[in-house]
Amino acid sequence: MLKGSGVDFMFGIPGGGSTADLINGAADEEIQFILTQHESSAAIMAGVVGDVTGVPGVCLSTLGPGALNLCNGLGHAWLDRSPVVAFTDRYGSELVDLAYRQKIDHNDLFKPFTKLSAGLTKTNWSEMLARGFRMARMPRRGPVHLDFPNDLSKVEIAGLGNVMDPEEFLPEANAKQVKLGLEKIGRAKRPVAIVGLGITAAQSEVFGPLKSFVERFHIPTFKTAKAKGSLPDNHPWSLGVFMGGNLEQSIIEKSDLIIAIGLDPVELLPKKWGYPQPIVYVDTIPNIEENYHADIELVGEIGSTLKKLHDECTDAESRWRVEEMSAYRENTKEVLQFKVDGLSVVQVIDATRELTPADAFLTVDVGANKLLVIELWDAFMPGCFFMSNGLATMGYAIPSALALQLLHPDRKVVSLCGDGGFMMRLPELATAVQYRLPIVMVIFSDGRLSLIDVKQIKKGYSVPLP
Repeated sequence: MLKGSGVDFMFGIPGGGSTADLINGAADEEIQFILTQHESSAAIMAGVVGDVTGVPGVCLSTLGPGALNLCNGLGHAWLDRSPVVAFTDRYGSELVDLAYRQKIDHNDLFKPFTKLSAGLTKTNWSEMLARGFRMARMPRRGPVHLDFPNDLSKVEIAGLGNVMDPEEFLPEANAKQVKLGLEKIGRAKRPVAIVGLGITAAQSEVFGPLKSFVERFHIPTFKTAKAKGSLPDNHPWSLGVFMGGNLEQSIIEKSDLIIAIGLDPVELLPKKWGYPQPIVYVDTIPNIEENYHADIELVGEIGSTLKKLHDECTDAESRWRVEEMSAYRENTKEVLQFKVDGLSVVQVIDATRELTPADAFLTVDVGANKLLVIELWDAFMPGCFFMSNGLATMGYAIPSALALQLLHPDRKVVSLCGDGGFMMRLPELATAVQYRLPIVMVIFSDGRLSLIDVKQIKKGYSVPLP
């Protein structure tokens, strides 16, 4: 069933029970098992596979301590909307109610940050696996956990059940709402689009309609960090990353309409939405969070909705001038330039970009350098920029780079990482060597947690020098 669902890799550290049996069976189906050095790395790598392919990535662990180690990676998958299916060992039916050693209630552990946490049995395994894969893939995407009892993996079961169809169905946006949205956009003199992680790397069919829509209406377009590259950074109507901060104000304050395309509030700063402009909302699910109020909601497959807006427009064009976009981009670069003793973060970013192929994948870690990287790194293609933004967890860059290199052995993969995040994942260098994954790691090394230094200084605390 896993192979029929499109699974090619598993990641993790197995126990001696059901997960060991699962790995052995997977080899017969030509599913490659990647032994990581930590379970959270395995979950992050599985999340990247889900992000890129659209098929939920699979990770596994033993019971107890192994399951606990999965938490950070599955928390990332939960808040960064990555489809993952995680298997954990569990005591068999005869021992589960008697055992205390290494025993943690896995379902209670994972329920707060998974879309489903359930146990497999002899009679339900096929249905639960199908449900888990479907739930992981449906918007908003996320992780699913399945407990795998040790006495189940060797049981003979007749028939495989139904193999899950990897194609998912999404509805079309309501025609009346599309007409209202088109009228709203057509009347706007200075609309601005903000594209978010509702558009993922796996949705290649969306990027063409997005580009055509932006060009048809002459719409300046911000991207959130997770959507960077969805409209290439060198496109005439492409602006920088939307953070809800001061940089964007020079454009936002001139606008009279915001078009929120896949704008998930998990990427917004934890503060009240402060923009008064009306909003046209385009996404696969309704605006249930109401972090910002949408005047018109176009709910359906995003690429199809954008194509309808493009095709049904007869005469509409904004008053923005493309020169304003160029000026904004240049000003952003100037604002973020600063002098330091030695090599600056900005110089490292520029040098790395200059030496890197246009189609290279970049992964970035969390730390003082993150904001500079997401603003200044030029992403020339959709689906080539990866970071943890919803959870914003340190230690993301290296395992995500390893997963990308597995998926694309012929593409260059580069990781920009602070020394703090690098040290958290230092053992994964062994994974890179074992599986011959030639990722390039650029480390910002100052021997400090610099972002914490900044926050301590703001609070008036003394910060000891290294």
